[in-house]
Amino acid sequence: MPQHSQRTRRFRRAATLAAALALATTTATTAATTVGAATGDGLAAAVAGSQRTPGGLSAGLAPRPTHDEGRATVFVELAVGSALDASTAQTRRGSGEQAARRAAKDARRAVDSHAERVADILRDADRTTKVLAVTGNAVPGLLVEADLDGVRLLAERPDVRSIRPITAQEKSSTSSVQLTGALNAWQQTGRTGKGIRIGIVDDGIDYTHAAFGGPGTPAAYRAIDPTVVAPGTFPTAKVIGGTDFVGDAYDASGRLGSTTPVPDPNPISCGHHGTHGASIIASQGVNADGSTFTDDYADLTPETVRSMRVGPGMAPEASLYALKVFGCNGLTSALTAKALDHALDPNGDGDFGDKLDIVSLALSSNYNSVDDPLSLFVRKLAQHDVLTVFSAGNGGDLYDVAGSPGSLAPEALTVGSTRDSYFLRDGARVEGPAAQAGVQQGQFSLAFTGMDALDLSRDVVPLPAHNAQGCKAYTPEETAAVAGKTVWLEMNGQRTIEGLECGSVARASHARKAGAAAVVLSSELDHFTARITGTADMPMFQFTMTSSEALRPAVEAGTLRLRLVGSDRASVPTYDERLTDTASVFTSRGIRGPVVKPDISAPGDTIAAAFSGSGTDRAVYSGTSMSAPHATGVMALIRQAHPEWTYEEAKAAAMNTAGHDVTADDGTPLTPQRVGAGRIDALAALRTGTLAYVTDDPGAVSASFGVVEVERRLKRTKTVRVVNKSGHAQVFDASYQTIATMPGVRFTVSPTRVRIPAHGSAKVTVTLRVDDARELRKAMEPAMEPVQGGLARQFVGDASGRLLLTPRQGADQTLRVPVAASPKPVSTIRVPRTVTPRGENARALLKLTGRGLDQGEGASAYRSLISAFELGARSPRMPDCADSTGGRCVLNATARGGDLRYVGATSTAPQARAAGRAQDALAAFAVVTWGDWANIGSNTVPYVRIDTTGDGTPDFESYVVKAPRSDVLLVNTVDLRKPRPGGGFTSVDTQPVNSHFGDVDTNTFDTNVVVLPVRLSALGIDPAAASHPISYTVAVGGFYRAPGSAVVDELDAPVAYDPLAPTYRVEGAGDPAVTHLALPGTSLAVHAAPGARGGELLTVLHHNGGRHRADVVTVHKTRR
Repeated sequence: MPQHSQRTRRFRRAATLAAALALATTTATTAATTVGAATGDGLAAAVAGSQRTPGGLSAGLAPRPTHDEGRATVFVELAVGSALDASTAQTRRGSGEQAARRAAKDARRAVDSHAERVADILRDADRTTKVLAVTGNAVPGLLVEADLDGVRLLAERPDVRSIRPITAQEKSSTSSVQLTGALNAWQQTGRTGKGIRIGIVDDGIDYTHAAFGGPGTPAAYRAIDPTVVAPGTFPTAKVIGGTDFVGDAYDASGRLGSTTPVPDPNPISCGHHGTHGASIIASQGVNADGSTFTDDYADLTPETVRSMRVGPGMAPEASLYALKVFGCNGLTSALTAKALDHALDPNGDGDFGDKLDIVSLALSSNYNSVDDPLSLFVRKLAQHDVLTVFSAGNGGDLYDVAGSPGSLAPEALTVGSTRDSYFLRDGARVEGPAAQAGVQQGQFSLAFTGMDALDLSRDVVPLPAHNAQGCKAYTPEETAAVAGKTVWLEMNGQRTIEGLECGSVARASHARKAGAAAVVLSSELDHFTARITGTADMPMFQFTMTSSEALRPAVEAGTLRLRLVGSDRASVPTYDERLTDTASVFTSRGIRGPVVKPDISAPGDTIAAAFSGSGTDRAVYSGTSMSAPHATGVMALIRQAHPEWTYEEAKAAAMNTAGHDVTADDGTPLTPQRVGAGRIDALAALRTGTLAYVTDDPGAVSASFGVVEVERRLKRTKTVRVVNKSGHAQVFDASYQTIATMPGVRFTVSPTRVRIPAHGSAKVTVTLRVDDARELRKAMEPAMEPVQGGLARQFVGDASGRLLLTPRQGADQTLRVPVAASPKPVSTIRVPRTVTPRGENARALLKLTGRGLDQGEGASAYRSLISAFELGARSPRMPDCADSTGGRCVLNATARGGDLRYVGATSTAPQARAAGRAQDALAAFAVVTWGDWANIGSNTVPYVRIDTTGDGTPDFESYVVKAPRSDVLLVNTVDLRKPRPGGGFTSVDTQPVNSHFGDVDTNTFDTNVVVLPVRLSALGIDPAAASHPISYTVAVGGFYRAPGSAVVDELDAPVAYDPLAPTYRVEGAGDPAVTHLALPGTSLAVHAAPGARGGELLTVLHHNGGRHRADVVTVHKTRR
């Protein structure tokens, strides 16, 4: 393993703290938590936690992510000027257009030259180095896949500014012109996007489709050679530019194609994602007869739009550029930065006058950080008034799932997804029994390639109960029963998400091997939260819940016969008014800082738009990949109407006027972290003559306070600038509208009446106030599910709402600005620097001082907690890579959360034995870092490797992981001697982090400490034995590793520890427990083992603020 060449550290091999760990059995949904009573000598009360999670959960847990120790894909930022900066400098000097163009070309040549020298260094270290692309317009650098040894050499070069791992972006996978107000906007303003240039960063555009004015036949699409541009085929009048940066065979992951991009000039789509999104943005419309709509958009009515085969896009007269970064089958790309760079100068002539107005990116990458290199490009484009529009991602209502860069870059417009009352379902024809003949609703699978020719009529048979889901290989009897028939399989989407049932691919594969002709699936939902994938060679259809229940009796009776026809795709109009302006289940929750995201919401659920390769047909898809194009089209209308407005002003116009509240299914309003300002409204955005946006965070618009630690009281402010673009004075009343309340938190607005002169501006101050931290309670958002997968979820207290500007004079629209904060009280508990055990019992008191927390009840309570450990090792703060002269370094702020500071171990065995509960004994490991964790359990993963046999080889590993599709943070312990066939290792134990689920606040988020418990018996240790020495090492894995490193940080020298006979054990009042209530005036009892010669204890103060969550206590030699 790599060594810490520039670091020193001290290891403690014997001084062990047995922090009292008490574990109580979980109930069906939440942890059983007890707090011990303080004793007469003032010992701190034990806070007993959960012993184990419900059985079967470990099977669905993901293996700890590992990274190729030999290679990396990185963006190397060069310390040279960009072409855009060079051109801008000449323009500011008044040098003229030709001089600016020459300067840009010279700068690009300099970037290419530096990039080639850097590439040569990498090739010297590894001949297989791949230069994926060079960027010179926005941020000078090169995207490379290279050997880590070579990458490590680059860190020391003066012409290299930074090296950042590349996050492979993933695709975030029509009456909406009425819902969004676009139809009214065309009719009342005449704005249709004409003259606006929009880049579509995706898998290309089928410019032969009638929706884009193409020939409109499948033959025309098939006739295109995707590697060249035949005269007269491209560009077109609609898709006026673009290029293919990667080639059809590309996939960044290597799982579905080649990692080597093969660029070509033809951006024709070979997937369906980009064409669908481009259609939502700027389809010209396809009439019922398959012809392209060419009449006046202002004359359209809702009825005529609904009768069309493919409706017009939001901005039907905008011009499109196809910037292809995905291959045909690939789902990931590392070339997004190249596409953004290209958007500044599409024809490459050094003149940036042809830069695009808007770039739409229906892609994201979950659980990423603000340090992602794409954020650099988003910011650079914004500085030159190019607006980027991103999908928020399809991660659902999970903390920190929001993907980069859209949900992390303040300047981007990030879009969540809502539902509409009208949508198109796929249909399946029921041919028998006669009483049920007709069409039932559902959805076809995505992967099946034979849809155009599909016409299959078969009897339907179920599988026996033991394999009703079709997740097991079929028995000979089942094979005989399904051969040549359609097989009915029961499917529960939530169980599938949680890993308790197999997915659609496995079901389709098993059915194909058994000789089934087709697969139909049931569902427990009437409104699908995701599409089914299936396989390329197996027709598959999933019914809605209502259709499933209607057909199940016929299935059981053996009388159901179905006909599956490809032309029935998107053929069943469906209405449900209850769905209007409700949030899509899949739309990602945004982050808490640096700015609240998403910015806005738009329709993205069951959206019909152009289907690539079909000529004139449509397809129905769901995802924020559909909502982002809706917002992109509306932004095109705004930019057409107000070409003089900056990107920030155009963004503010859309957000300020998103006056349609988005709710949960039960009508509960959702917070800005779920839906942004509200659902977009094109007409309202075009009508506004007033804009409001925060000045503290340029580009953000929203007033975001982020995570705020409160010791006693707090006052923070944000300034909102209100701009009057009209020629007459305006007056507004300013107020705060609450969405999510948090006891002890209030927002105030000043002034409450705002007067703005014509073409002038005014300021409004939004103030976050906490008058007394003791009044704070941990409040869950009203629409949030408190239990996930039967377990109490971890959550963050949130206070949020909107600044409302209600017109009183000179204006007629109420404006809104999202406001959000996540305050939390912090304790200031202190421990003594030293303790000395005394007397025959060799006992010392670890006295707690300072100020603690003990407020609220149940899951809303804040109670300061302490855990204590034997200090195993300490490690100094690593240098930033920019300042490093060799050795391991920290790449960015996210990686600082993996920079190890302290590690320690403890055990409950002595107390558990004394209580007659040896079987419940735990070991627990503390990991403390120099910075707060970033997305712990996802892109930052601490893990402990444990050698229980003394042979120097780890036998077990405990790592932090999230339960599938949840905020439940777990510690999964695996047996390294038992690999699983599909990857990873066999799980032997699963515990909640810090020994508690979400019904006990252990300050899980926005912290730099974590405790990893594991049952001793799961490690093969008999808790009733007298002694069992072990050793352990600690590391933090993560995406943001330093150049040349396989981990963010590691302490690889084994630390010795005996969990059955620790040198020191620490007790509080009550049962054994990992955590104790930390209140001033109480103590923990430190007991020294015979022969103890002194050592150090690591105390974890879970609820302290900032840098004070961990402290080291020196334990002196016992005095008798």
